[in-house]
Amino acid sequence: MSAEKSHPSQFEKVKEITDKLEAGVAQMMNSESFKNYLKVMARFHNYSLNNTILIALQDPQATLIAGYTAWQKNFGRQVMKGEKAIRILAPTPYKKKMEVAVIDPSTGQARLNPDGTKQTELKEIMVPAFKVVNVFDVRSTEGKPIPSIGVNELTGDVRQYEMFFEALKRSCPVPIGFEQIDSGAKGYYHTVDHRIALQEGMSQVQTIKTLIHEMTHQHLHSKDPKEMSPEEPRLTRNAKEVEAESVAYTVAQHYGIETSDYSFAYIAGWSAGKDTPELKASLDRIRTTADELITTIDGHLAELQREQAWEHLTADDVKDIVCVDSKFYPGSRLAEHTLTCEIHGEPVKLFYEVSQHDDGEGFVIHSDDRDIWDLMPEPELRKLEPVLSQAVEYSYWKRDLDKADTPDAVRDVRNGLFETENLNLTRDQITALHKEIDQKEAALTAALSKESEPGKSSVLKDLESTKLKPRESKSSRKPKKQKEETR
Repeated sequence: MSAEKSHPSQFEKVKEITDKLEAGVAQMMNSESFKNYLKVMARFHNYSLNNTILIALQDPQATLIAGYTAWQKNFGRQVMKGEKAIRILAPTPYKKKMEVAVIDPSTGQARLNPDGTKQTELKEIMVPAFKVVNVFDVRSTEGKPIPSIGVNELTGDVRQYEMFFEALKRSCPVPIGFEQIDSGAKGYYHTVDHRIALQEGMSQVQTIKTLIHEMTHQHLHSKDPKEMSPEEPRLTRNAKEVEAESVAYTVAQHYGIETSDYSFAYIAGWSAGKDTPELKASLDRIRTTADELITTIDGHLAELQREQAWEHLTADDVKDIVCVDSKFYPGSRLAEHTLTCEIHGEPVKLFYEVSQHDDGEGFVIHSDDRDIWDLMPEPELRKLEPVLSQAVEYSYWKRDLDKADTPDAVRDVRNGLFETENLNLTRDQITALHKEIDQKEAALTAALSKESEPGKSSVLKDLESTKLKPRESKSSRKPKKQKEETR
C-alpha cells in the first residue's frame, strides 16, 4: 500500500513564504531589484510592506491582482488554465478566551487579590494570525474588459503640469518657491525657515520629482534630533537621501511620470552591513510615506478637476434634478422653486425663480457656494431653464398623485394627464408617472377589496363613497409659459 501524500500545514505554508520574504529583502537591495520593487509599490501603494515585497519577488510586472473567485464574481473574468498564482499573506485573526488581568479604570493598574496576586477574568480576545492565499494578475485572466488602473498620467502639457504642481502645493504643509541655487542642488528643505526651495528653470519632470523628494524630507526627516523619542531611528544623511529618492520615484511612477535618469547605484552601498529588520523598517517608511502622499495628492487632484469642471459648466453637467419645494406669490407674479441636483458628483441645491411681467417671463438660477448664475454661460443657462421647468411641472403631478388616496382620485390624476394641453413634461417623465399611477391604483383597489370583506372595517370604502370635488385642470392652474425670457 502506497504511503499517503502529505500536505503542508498552514503553519508550514506561512513559514515558507515568510522565509522567502526575509531572504528577498536582502536580495532586493541591489539596483535593479529595488527599482522593480518601487515600481510594484507605485501600483500597490496601499498594500502592506510584506505583500508588496512578495508581489515584487514573484511577479514584478503585476498591475492588478485578485483571487480566483474574485475575478469571476467581481470582474466577469476567468483565470486561464496553467497560470501561476502569486502567493501573499492574508490576515485571519481568530477569537480565543484567555485569563487576563483585571485593570482598575481609575488607576490603570491591575487589581490585586487579598493575597497579593493579580485578579483575572476570562475574556475573549482577538489573536492575530495569517494564512497564505493565491492571487492572480490580470494578465493571467480572460473575459470582460476592465477599466484601466486608476492612475492619473501626466503627459507633460502645461495644463496638466500646472494642475499636478498645484496638487503637490496643496499637499505640502510648508511654502514652496523657486530660486537660483548656487550650490548646484536641484532643491532643498530649509529646516530653520520651514520652506522648500526648487532650482528655477528645470524641466517639468525634474521639478516634480525634486519637489516630491523635498516633501519627503519635510515629512520624514524634519524633526530636531533633540525632540525625537529614543525609539525613533537616527538615520545617516545617505539613508535619508535613499528614502526621499525612493518615495519620489514611487510617487512619480504612480502618476505615469517617467524618471528614467534616476540612479539606484548607491542602494547596495547603503544597505551593506545592515540587518533585515533595519532594512525592512526603512522600506516600511518608504511605503507608508508614498501611500500617504499618493492618497493626499489624489484627493487634491480630484478637487482641482472638479474646480476646473465648474469653470466650464454646461447645462448637461446638471443631473438628477428633483424639485423639492415651490412657493407662489400671486400679487408679485413670482414663483420660487428649490431643486436638488448633482453637478460633477457633488450634491447641489438650486434656487430657480420665475417672474411674469407684461412683455414675457424672466428667470434666474442660483446655487449655494459656487453660484451657477455667475459660472454658467448665458446660452447654457437658457438651455438649463426649461429642464428645471419640467422638473417643477413633474413635481406638481407627483404631489397630486401622492395625495390621491382612492382609486377614483388616482384615475382623476390620469385623466388630468390626458386632458392637459401643452403638457410640459418629457416622454420619460410621462411614462414614469403612468407607471406610478398604475401601481398605486392597483394597490388601492386591492386594499379596498380586502377592507370590504365581511367582518373588517371599511375605511377606504367610506373614503371612496365621499363625493370628490372636480379636479382643477393643470392648464387653469398655471398660465401657459411664454417663450420670451430675460436675464
